Amino acid sequence: MKKALQVAVLASLLTSFSAFAHHPAEDIVDPDIYEMIDLNVADTPHALLDFTDMGN
Repeated sequence: MKKALQVAVLASLLTSFSAFAHHPAEDIVDPDIYEMIDLNVADTPHALLDFTDMGN
């Protein structure tokens, strides 16, 4: 029973982190700044970065 409780607590901790998965500056920084960043990065190779094969 104690082991089941430990597993339940661990599972609830791991699943609750997605609720906090936003950038801390999300509500502070003006959306125009994000638009400016997108415009500046659009013509660079950084706009095409893909991290799906990172570490292979």
